Amino acid sequence: TGPAATTLSDAAAAETLVDSSEVVVIGFFKDSTSEAAKEFLLAAEAVDDIPFGISSSADVFTKYQLSKDGVVLFKKFDEGRNNFEGDLTKDNLLNFIKSNALPLVIEFTEQTAPKIFGGEIKTHILLFLPKSVSDYQEKLDNFKNAAGNFKGKILFIFIDSDHSDNQRILEFFGLKKEECPAVRLITLEEEMTKYKPESDDLTADKIKEFCNKFLEGKIKPHLMSQDLPEDWDKQPVKVLVGKNFEEVAFDENKNVFVEFYAPWCGHCKQLAPIWDKLGETYRDHENVVIAKMDSTANEVEAVKIHSFPTLKFFPAGSGRNVIDYNGERTLEGFKKFLESGGQDGAAADDDLEDLETDEETDLEEGDDDDEQKAQKDEL
Repeated sequence: TGPAATTLSDAAAAETLVDSSEVVVIGFFKDSTSEAAKEFLLAAEAVDDIPFGISSSADVFTKYQLSKDGVVLFKKFDEGRNNFEGDLTKDNLLNFIKSNALPLVIEFTEQTAPKIFGGEIKTHILLFLPKSVSDYQEKLDNFKNAAGNFKGKILFIFIDSDHSDNQRILEFFGLKKEECPAVRLITLEEEMTKYKPESDDLTADKIKEFCNKFLEGKIKPHLMSQDLPEDWDKQPVKVLVGKNFEEVAFDENKNVFVEFYAPWCGHCKQLAPIWDKLGETYRDHENVVIAKMDSTANEVEAVKIHSFPTLKFFPAGSGRNVIDYNGERTLEGFKKFLESGGQDGAAADDDLEDLETDEETDLEEGDDDDEQKAQKDEL
């Protein structure tokens, strides 16, 4: 609806545009039909949320101290202005805008969340910092000092860990309020993977070192685990946490059937009594183990959980095989599955995508309980 870039005929028009928004991009081209100007307009068409201007006026060049063609990003934060350098192509311009259009450090709020999650940068480092601490500004400044080195590669975000709206994010990272200030890094690719610094030191140098090591592939993912309860194997349904998962699930002499659940999930609550009965049924069986794991507090490298409940079978043997269960969630269905060695009720490879979609729908549909609905909405 209208041109991709506003034509700025004089310095006053340019000033009005620059003042109009948090971020503005202006192309300075003595010949507005040149190849470079065409590339600029292609970039302008590709960006919806930032105003673009274009000018060939000598006054505008003079006002913004340009002697030759160029592109400038103006912003009301950090350094205030970034001059584009390099080969002027649409892709290079889009990268330049992506790297400079967000503040070096952005606070996570309801308003900024769409920019954070919708942006091109899928690696985020988070500083969980209570605004109430006495050295709040010093900690934030250290974080900002580290951020400049990673423009366009890692997004630096800080979260007020005292704010009640942010408690679910702390939970997601396995953090408690009293453990903050703290830093975590997450990649939002197909799999969300979390990383934790070795040191609690929040100086700019330590944060830079952590980010560099991550970019070099020298840091292993951080997997959450609860402490192992002393009575984890006393009940018919065994309790798994991150720390004992490998040795139990991949025991070569046992067939292990695991429910991965979330404490707030309504469908998991409906399944609980049936799962307990299944545990009772196989309580004294020499090589069948029925188990459960709270996947909101425990993560394992071998299994990525996208929805709740997820049921997976780890058959005996040395192959580290994992079979997804896609049958009826009834005692009879589970028994048939186990007695067929994980065949009757197993998900075929091409069912897995459908299964995931169904499970996600289940998460939405399940409960009448308002509190649970609210929690799911937060998630």
